[in-house]
Amino acid sequence: MTIAPGAQLGAYRILEPLGQGGMATVYKAYHPALDRHVALKILHPAFKEDPNFIARFEREARIVAKLEHPNIVPVFDSAQHDGMPYLVMKYIEGKTLKALLRETNAPMPVDQVLAFIRPVAAGLAHAHAQGVLHRDIKPSNIIRANDGHIYLTDFGLARIAQAGESTMSQDMVIGTPQYISPEQAQGAPVNERTDLYSLGVVLFELFTGRVPFSADTPYAVIHDHIYTALPLPTAIHPGLSAEIERVLLKALAKDPNARYASATELIAALEAAANIAPAPPAVARVAAPAPPPPEARAAKPARRFNALTCGVLAALALVLVVGCSVLAFTQRDNLARALRLPPPAQTETLRAARDRVNANPNDPIARLRLAEALANAGQLDAAFAEYDKAIALNPRQPDAYLRAGKQAERANDLARALKYYQAGQQVLPDDQIMLLNIGDVYLKQKRYDDARAIFEKALRFDPGNAQAVFRMGEYYRAIGRVAEAFREYTRALVMEPDLPEAHYGLGMLALQRSATDEARRQFQLVVNNPKTPPDLRDDAQRQLRALEKK
Repeated sequence: MTIAPGAQLGAYRILEPLGQGGMATVYKAYHPALDRHVALKILHPAFKEDPNFIARFEREARIVAKLEHPNIVPVFDSAQHDGMPYLVMKYIEGKTLKALLRETNAPMPVDQVLAFIRPVAAGLAHAHAQGVLHRDIKPSNIIRANDGHIYLTDFGLARIAQAGESTMSQDMVIGTPQYISPEQAQGAPVNERTDLYSLGVVLFELFTGRVPFSADTPYAVIHDHIYTALPLPTAIHPGLSAEIERVLLKALAKDPNARYASATELIAALEAAANIAPAPPAVARVAAPAPPPPEARAAKPARRFNALTCGVLAALALVLVVGCSVLAFTQRDNLARALRLPPPAQTETLRAARDRVNANPNDPIARLRLAEALANAGQLDAAFAEYDKAIALNPRQPDAYLRAGKQAERANDLARALKYYQAGQQVLPDDQIMLLNIGDVYLKQKRYDDARAIFEKALRFDPGNAQAVFRMGEYYRAIGRVAEAFREYTRALVMEPDLPEAHYGLGMLALQRSATDEARRQFQLVVNNPKTPPDLRDDAQRQLRALEKK
């Protein structure tokens, strides 16, 4: 949602946008009654599709507003604008730790690290004592005010840590890939040690100048947090002491039980290690050489190249001849389409398929190939008749059910598609692809409960089935539960980082929240993936063309 400067939201006048994240946009605003500036955090419109979201948001906003600590950005109020909730927070003039890291682009001295992390750990310890998790600790959520005071911000999407409670972030994969804990990425139960892992990643970045894991895609980063051993901090920054390295290794343990038990324990260990840490070596800064002055451009006399001109004309004539030849060739197919005839290549394929069936009328593979050729030629009734014959000749041939069902889906004959898939499931009860296709048809028929039951059945059979996890994301997206859809797509990509269907789902979610750049990136990943099925690639290309027109 974009709100123009000058717009009025309740008692607040919008002044300027401050930033946009995956779940909300933040604006600077003015409150005339109290004569103060505030920050408004307005959640994206896609959340309105979840009918239970508003109640969960209001409940959590009340909890977050009770967090009173000098190092936590206070929440003053919560309200709604056009049905979309927002938080009213203290406006802090200053810079985020992320911005400061960009300016230095080098490891930070120990005393500066402690100056940032002590107040952050204090604020985190207070929140944990109230039963509230942050779940998204990262440098962009740590602010140094112009007066030097350190704040931890963005508790607006925190989750109550107490077991059994339900908040708007329930079971959702909230977090930034570079800073997310393994258990959070997997959708497993989380506790205070989840925040301490993320804080450990921030410490790792401050001490070494880089995050522990980086990759081409967010899902590859998440995969590394779960499965890849932590790189040794001293291998990246040899000047780091063994004592501080030991603190980082414990803070970033894959097993939550092996980490520090509290923020207080972590900061105490860091301070103890810092007392014996050697002073970091000075980093030499070399000024970039000044660019040379631009060379004077000498005017060159115009020349005539008669031979070149003739060559260009000859090339144009050749292009014209070739173009006419191509046009004549393509018109043959255009004429065939106008007369509703299959193109010559399809006709030859169809003739060869018929010849194979005539030579071997009881060969189910020959019947299946003829069915495919007929379907490609647009003769669907004849194609389905051949699919039926192929199934009758070999009822345990899964391809016949699956291909017939897919052709029926393309023709939007969902009842026929379901008949084929269910018949195949009866004969081949362990065929997971058949089972998932039944769920796909249920989704298209808006039989949402039936679809969910099918996908859950597939996951009981194989909890690591990325296709089944992706389809749970499709189910949640279909019923408007955006947070859960995002969680399932992400889980699927952790299991199979190149899964094109999950990238397409994330692209559709990005469209819902008007994040066009992210949508374009996800759809392009689908198009570029050699594993993408043709129909899905066509859909992604169609979405990209639509985005180009915006």
